[in-house]
Amino acid sequence: MHLAVQQGVDKINSFQADTLLSEEIDLELNKAIDKFINLKYGKNNLYNKGFEESQKRIDDLKELVVTAELASTYDSISVNNSFVYISEDLPKNYRYLVKSLVTTKYERSCASLSKREQQLIDKVPNAVNKLGSLKIVQQDDIHTLLGDPFNTTKKSKPLAVFENGKLYMYTNDIFIIHNLILTYIKNPSKVSLSLEINCELSEHTHQEIVDMSISSILEGISDPRYKTQQIELGKNE
Repeated sequence: MHLAVQQGVDKINSFQADTLLSEEIDLELNKAIDKFINLKYGKNNLYNKGFEESQKRIDDLKELVVTAELASTYDSISVNNSFVYISEDLPKNYRYLVKSLVTTKYERSCASLSKREQQLIDKVPNAVNKLGSLKIVQQDDIHTLLGDPFNTTKKSKPLAVFENGKLYMYTNDIFIIHNLILTYIKNPSKVSLSLEINCELSEHTHQEIVDMSISSILEGISDPRYKTQQIELGKNE
């Protein structure tokens, strides 16, 4: 990728790339990788399609999709007789959420649990595990939803909000949150020629990233080829 960037900037033998340090090319490549991920995940792009809305986008970011299991702990009682469970810290490489699942526990007859049973559900003889999806809502909606019998938290779809690098999950007196399973797009490792850290994205994306890096460098040196490079870059999916 370094050679491709140097060749792209210096393709007419102007020796513009001779002054580029490997650290500067690393910086441009990492900037391009960040921009590439944002373009492929969001809809601010030529085709107005986000991640998983086309096979191309799935393939572009597939190497960055990972799953992690997070423990949760009982925290406090909230409004409308709901209880709050807090996940452990999100992974340090967490970037964008793809999917969130939870394992809930409840008494087989769906009887109400005491506060002590909420914390010691494993001691309940007829405890049942259930895998459900987490419904993440806005902070200013959570209390309204908890008071709405049609949209309140359920053992098959608990409500949750992001806060302070964790997930705050809400239950009622029937079930508890046992653990959380997050599928997310991670932050890739920073590429570095000297440290021999390669690009983690799929190989077919490397040329797009190189083109974006070349475009940024040409803009920085006010090269007249910048407009031509931008036209070519706009043809990328």
